[in-house]
Amino acid sequence: MLGRERIRHAAETGQRIRSYEIALNLDLSEFHFARLFRAAFGRSPHVYYDEVRAERARALLREGLTEGDVARRIGFRRPAELRALLSKRGGAAPPSNGTERGDAAAE
Repeated sequence: MLGRERIRHAAETGQRIRSYEIALNLDLSEFHFARLFRAAFGRSPHVYYDEVRAERARALLREGLTEGDVARRIGFRRPAELRALLSKRGGAAPPSNGTERGDAAAE
């Protein structure tokens, strides 16, 4: 489905995208698009977008990027937003490499 690919691309590149934008391009109402998407993929467009973002963030963290860098790459302003997404979508973030603010305060 073209809508799914647009959502995936936006999520992987840190772009914001709204369901109504995709629906307009497909000549559907936003609600009809959301119903079709859920029927086809078992989740709403928003949940799918978040899942793809979380998947991409975990991959970048495994590559050794800091939470701040990963957060910016997937479209967040702060690492706290990234941690909230990862917590909500399938568990906590991989362990920090000790470069975040909170680690220095614990010593």
